[in-house]
Amino acid sequence: MLVDENWYRLFHPKVVSLVTTLNKEGKINAGTFAWLTPLSDSPPILLLAAWYESHTFKNISETKEFVVNITPKQLKKEVQICAKTFPEGVNELEEAGLSWFPSKTVKPPRVKECMAWVECVAREVVKKEEEYSFIIADVKCVEVKEECYRNFMPKKEVLLHLGGKDYSSIKV
Repeated sequence: MLVDENWYRLFHPKVVSLVTTLNKEGKINAGTFAWLTPLSDSPPILLLAAWYESHTFKNISETKEFVVNITPKQLKKEVQICAKTFPEGVNELEEAGLSWFPSKTVKPPRVKECMAWVECVAREVVKKEEEYSFIIADVKCVEVKEECYRNFMPKKEVLLHLGGKDYSSIKV
């Protein structure tokens, strides 16, 4: 085999985020994601790779809005709960015992226990079934907890995804 099934791990570790969305009925959804990357710093544009059958992808396709909530290492258990597949309409934040509050520029909420929040509006949703799907989004608002970051460098440990179910953390 020319490409091992774990080839993508060469690009890890990656910051773990909880991505919050709302469905058309306004119900909260939270999914665990590590496959995000900035595409441009000016204008601020973000790429989120999300499986096309996920509630997150469906909600963003329909409503265009989402929040990327950057997780500290202490939320590993909660992140793993939000990574599970729940029936549509189930609030993963409630299942994980997390709290939320209103965002500043979009309707999906922010996760209170997280270290930073990136509010986004999708500009392009790409779906190639059974191969890949992703969202390109304009970043509308970024806010960090002062006790967690200095000049956007973490002062507290950020949860990182190594691949599969393997996690680590880093503090600069």
